[in-house]
Amino acid sequence: MVGIIAGFCLFIVLICLRINIIFVAPLSAAVIAVLNRLDVTDILNKAYVGGVSVFVQKFLLIFLLSSLLGKIMVLSGDARIIARFITKYFGPRWAAAGIMFATALISYGGLSGFLLIFTIYPIASSVFARAGLPKSLTISCISAGNVLLGIPAPGSSQIHNFILMDFFQTTATAGMKVGLTGVLFSTLFAVVYLQRRSSKLINMRVNMGEDLPDGSETGLFITVLPLLTVVVSLAVLNIEPAISLALGVLVSLVKNIKKISLRQAINESAGDAVGPMLYAASAAGFGEVLSETPTFSDFMSRIIKMPLNPYVLVGIMTNISVGLLGSASGGILLTLSTVGDQIKQLGDPEVLHRIMLLAATCLDTLPNNSAYLAMLAYTGLKLRETYFDYFMVTVVAPLIGLTAAIISLRIISL
Repeated sequence: MVGIIAGFCLFIVLICLRINIIFVAPLSAAVIAVLNRLDVTDILNKAYVGGVSVFVQKFLLIFLLSSLLGKIMVLSGDARIIARFITKYFGPRWAAAGIMFATALISYGGLSGFLLIFTIYPIASSVFARAGLPKSLTISCISAGNVLLGIPAPGSSQIHNFILMDFFQTTATAGMKVGLTGVLFSTLFAVVYLQRRSSKLINMRVNMGEDLPDGSETGLFITVLPLLTVVVSLAVLNIEPAISLALGVLVSLVKNIKKISLRQAINESAGDAVGPMLYAASAAGFGEVLSETPTFSDFMSRIIKMPLNPYVLVGIMTNISVGLLGSASGGILLTLSTVGDQIKQLGDPEVLHRIMLLAATCLDTLPNNSAYLAMLAYTGLKLRETYFDYFMVTVVAPLIGLTAAIISLRIISL
C-alpha cells in the first residue's frame, strides 16, 4: 500500500504543479510498479498503454465529433447567442446563475469541460462586468453548469454517460427519476450559494474590467437546434452516441455553412479534441495500472463487502477513484475495471448507472483536477482566488445531490 500512496502523492503533486497529465500518469505508474516490485516495462506497455489505447479506440469518434460541434457553435456565434440569451433574462443580480445554466445547456449537448472555458469565459466576463462581479467567480459558474447538469443529467451527451451506457448496456436516460432528484438538489444548492455570494460581492462593488460588444442574436430555437438534435437522438430515439453527435454536426453545418469556414472548423476542432482525449485516456491508463495492482484491488474489494446500502457503496468507491485521479471519466473506468463485475450484482443497472455518474462529479474536482488547472492557466486566476467557490459548487453541491438521490431510493423502497 505504501507504493500506491507514494505513486498517488507524486501524481497529485505534479498535477498541482501544472505538469501535463500525459507525462505525469506514466511516470507515477512506473513509481507504483517499482515500489510494488512489478515489472515496469510490462506495466507500462501492457497495463498503461493498453488502458490508453482501449479508451481512444472506444471514444475517439465521440471526442472528435463533440469537439467539431463545439467549434462550429463558437465560430458561428451560436454559443455566444445562447449565453447572452440566458443571461439577458436572468438579469445582473442573477448573472452567476445565468452563466451556470448557459454552460449547462452547451455542456449537455456534448461540449467537453476542457473546451467550455474557451467558449463561455469571454461571455461570462462581459456579463460579470455589467453586474459588478469579479472574474474569480467565472470558473465556479462555468464548472457548476458542467458538473451539476451537463454531465449527470439524464440524456447527457458527455463521455461519462457513454462509458456507463457501454458497461451497463443502458440508455442515455437510465435512472431518470434518481438522476433528476440528484440534479435538482445539487442545482438548487448551487443557485442559492451563487446568488448569496453574488449579492455579497456586488455590495462590495468589485470592479471587473472592460466590457465586450454585443453580438447579433437570432431565434433561440434555431440556435439550439443542433444540440436538440443530439439530445433527442440519444434520449428519445436511442441512436448510437457517435451517430447522434454526427447528426448534430450535420444540422449545425447546414444552419451555419455561410457563417464559418468548414476547413477552419475541422482543423481547429481536431486540435481541440486531442488534448482532452489524451488527458482522459492518460487517467484511464493510470487507472488500469492501479487495477492491475493487487493491493489496490484488495482495498476496493474490501469496501464493496462492507455492510452498507449498495448504492452508498457505489458512491463511496466511485468518489475514491475520481478523487485520486482528479478525473470523473478516469475514476469511473478505474472503479469499473477494479470491481465492475461485483457492482453489476448490487442492484438495478439503470440506477447504478446514474448513481455512479452523480458520484463521479463529487470529489473529481479536488485541486488536482486537470480541467480546473487548465482553466486557471487560461484565465490567469489563482487557486487562492477561486477554489473556495469552486469547491462549494463542484464538491459540496454534488455531494448534496448524490445524498438526496440515494435517500430518494430508500424512500421509494419503503
